[in-house]
Amino acid sequence: MFANYLYPSIYDYYALQFKDCTFEWLYWPQAQEPFTPDEIAYINSLDADKDIEVLNFHGWNVPENCARVFRISTMLLKKGAERGLTPFAIGSIMCRETVKEESVIEKIVEESEESVLPGTSESAFLESISVIMDRYLDGLSP
Repeated sequence: MFANYLYPSIYDYYALQFKDCTFEWLYWPQAQEPFTPDEIAYINSLDADKDIEVLNFHGWNVPENCARVFRISTMLLKKGAERGLTPFAIGSIMCRETVKEESVIEKIVEESEESVLPGTSESAFLESISVIMDRYLDGLSP
């Protein structure tokens, strides 16, 4: 299932903070094809918090900044697939077009960071991300 490539392992997030995110599969022909109903069902079943709990249970201490990136990435995948975006469109949101230009996901996170008060809870921050992400994605949906 192609959706597995959009839901990378937690290891991929150790150093990643959306700045140097690249996916070789963006250039595969199947990245331009819509998700199948089975892939959409799989994507809908993903739960970043549950996955983080499992990792912690098995002795992997997931740093909070990595957990945040994992949650936001999962949110983007679910919202993008729900709107009919292709893997290419979703992956492109996470990648910079040039080294100096922020990716769409970086802009979403930055806007959210600027919109919440210092000391805001993680759940309130993620809710802010969700609202801003919806606005961006509604402008991209096919």
